[in-house]
Amino acid sequence: MHMIDYKLSIIIVSYNTKTLTLQALKSSVKAINSTKILQNRTEIFVVDNHSQDNSAQACTDLLQKLHFPHYKILANRKNLGFAQANNQAIKIARGKYILLLNSDVIVHKESLKLLVTAMENNEIAERTANLVSSQAFDKLGILSATLLNPDGSIQNQGGSLPSLGTITAQMLFLDDIPFLGRFFPSTQHTGMSDFAFATYDENTPTLISQGWVAGTAMLLRHELIDNIGLLDGNIFMYGEDQEYCIRARNHHWDVAIHPKAKITHFGSASSSSRNAILGEFKGYLYIFKKHMPTWQLPILKFVLYLGALLRQIIYTLGGQKEPAAIYREAKSLLK
Repeated sequence: MHMIDYKLSIIIVSYNTKTLTLQALKSSVKAINSTKILQNRTEIFVVDNHSQDNSAQACTDLLQKLHFPHYKILANRKNLGFAQANNQAIKIARGKYILLLNSDVIVHKESLKLLVTAMENNEIAERTANLVSSQAFDKLGILSATLLNPDGSIQNQGGSLPSLGTITAQMLFLDDIPFLGRFFPSTQHTGMSDFAFATYDENTPTLISQGWVAGTAMLLRHELIDNIGLLDGNIFMYGEDQEYCIRARNHHWDVAIHPKAKITHFGSASSSSRNAILGEFKGYLYIFKKHMPTWQLPILKFVLYLGALLRQIIYTLGGQKEPAAIYREAKSLLK
């Protein structure tokens, strides 16, 4: 039997998002079939975390209808979380590159080809659109697509790696100061990515260097996984992308965003803002316990508490009871 030399493995974790997952699959198959370098050399994994909406069967039916032969549906009997579910498929994925893809996305036609080509061909990654330096990528391990909001605007993602300084900039809104904010290294680059994209030159394609990028549409080199291991399964959801990028950076792998490879992301469709906010706080606490010196943890807790308190006050004054209550709950995680 002829063994297929897989170029790409796509992994989609689904949890009660049947309609969105089917949409993500349709757009992925369309993008795969539009380019010779991926056609018949791409496999798709859907890992279903015990959805109650018949997602697993619906995905099987769709892929058969689309005559896409290289797929596997993994149906879990309980919700294992984002990291563990991805790891299930990563362990058996055969692609040279592995794309972690959220279920709530639409893949644009050229995006998969652009991402894989950038990994394959270092000519496209010779220079970086970076505020700090302009240097060649010598070991590109993680590459994210540009995420777009449903209205077509750029969705901010990624930022500097978590540290006391970058989290302080995020929690105290230093990165939101008009004009100056973009010069503060921050864990969440709300202004930085807009600046990087504004300076992007279409005639000289460059990748945008980041400390970390979101796991929403994250392309991984298989060699990177062999080098640093799987996602940290102790993180149920939120923060696993930051933690993975920390490990990649510690092993001298470059992390970047491709400005021309675009994927529309519907954002909170697959999770609530409460889960996202609390998950972010839990993620920072876990990352510091795992990677940072012990003396930094009490300072981190103080900074996070201050950030949660500020947001609680702002939302309370604005009459927004629900987000105020979420940040009150976030404070309780820090005691």
